[in-house]
Amino acid sequence: MEYGCPVCNGLITFTEDCNKCKQTMEDLGRIEDFYTPYSPYEEQDDLAILQESTHNCIHVFHCFECNNDQQILIPLQEMPF
Repeated sequence: MEYGCPVCNGLITFTEDCNKCKQTMEDLGRIEDFYTPYSPYEEQDDLAILQESTHNCIHVFHCFECNNDQQILIPLQEMPF
C-alpha cells in the first residue's frame, strides 16, 4: 500500500483562507521544496521521514493580500496507482 499527497499528485485541489485577512491563500508547494533549489531531487531527509510517520504532507500557503504565510498539513492518502 503506497501513500502520497493528494494535492501534490493532482487528485484534489485544496484551498485555505488566511487566518489574518480571510482572503484565499495560494499553495506554493511542499515545504521541503523551499530549502534549496535541489531539495525536491535529494534523498529523504528528517522532514520527509517525519511527514511519512505522521501521514501528512506539509504545504506552504501564502496570502498575497497581507503577505502572511502558513504551513498546512495535508493528510496522505492511499494512492490509486
